[in-house]
Amino acid sequence: MRTVQRRFTLIGAAVALLVAGCGSGPGHVGSAAIVGDAVLPLEQVQQRLDVVLKKEPEAQKLHDQRKLDQVARQLVTLGVQHELIEQAARREGVSVSEEAVTRSVEQAGGAELASKNTVYDAQTFRERARDQLLLVELARKYVDRMEVTFDYFFAKDNAEAVDKAKQVAANPAKMAEFVAGAPAGNQGQSLSKEGQRVRSAESPQAAQSPLFGVPAGTVVAFAPDPSSAQWIVAHVTDRRTDVRPSGESSTEQLTPQLLEQVGLRLVHTLAGEPKIQVNPRYGVWDGTAIALAPSEGELTGYQATVRQTSP
Repeated sequence: MRTVQRRFTLIGAAVALLVAGCGSGPGHVGSAAIVGDAVLPLEQVQQRLDVVLKKEPEAQKLHDQRKLDQVARQLVTLGVQHELIEQAARREGVSVSEEAVTRSVEQAGGAELASKNTVYDAQTFRERARDQLLLVELARKYVDRMEVTFDYFFAKDNAEAVDKAKQVAANPAKMAEFVAGAPAGNQGQSLSKEGQRVRSAESPQAAQSPLFGVPAGTVVAFAPDPSSAQWIVAHVTDRRTDVRPSGESSTEQLTPQLLEQVGLRLVHTLAGEPKIQVNPRYGVWDGTAIALAPSEGELTGYQATVRQTSP
């Protein structure tokens, strides 16, 4: 399998753990983040930051411009993702060989060359290559077998979407009301529906969306198209991972990049949905983006478990 190893710039992100400065952790003093029982320690992160500052002139410029917080937030994201990938791989019994990791690194030009102008060094570049391969294998295991059923409607913007999603989470009967009251699109197309069903084998691109990354009984709100202000609110009523594909497996036709993104979307669920705590210095965890956001007001979406009503 050929995997294209992407290069991450200093601004674009990169090391498994990295944060500037110090501070009290979310649950343990000296932690940058906690994923379940796993701690991402500030000390280790600071050591990696020191390495980057020494090897990359651009990093020193960011330090002088007081912009390292931007890099730190993106890199703590990589740290949380790394731990989620490790936990998911253990639970799913998925692994990749050292030979496969070596091939991936060599295809990128070798760890030394490929890590130039990034926040990687040779060791962390190899670690990232392993993470990417694991994501691809996790996706291969499920991409032909998933199906989600959901009710949905479109909202005009994020404020309306989040407000109505919170109402649905508190009272699931609200969903039917909002679906019935949703307007039609400009071309008369439906902007709402109950009982929509999507299979990943038929629409692997859709498997990258938040709909496939949450358990049944979750309401989500997000922008399907980042270039549009319009958001979707969906209540996932059923989620299956044992659907038999009607035809041949589609995984061989999917690019490693797409499989990696599908794997990343699934990784929190496959890891057993561990609690993610982030040192507030670096922002808040955004489950929709699977990344850190600077603040609650800058989240890319909303997710909540729908309150169960008594029969």
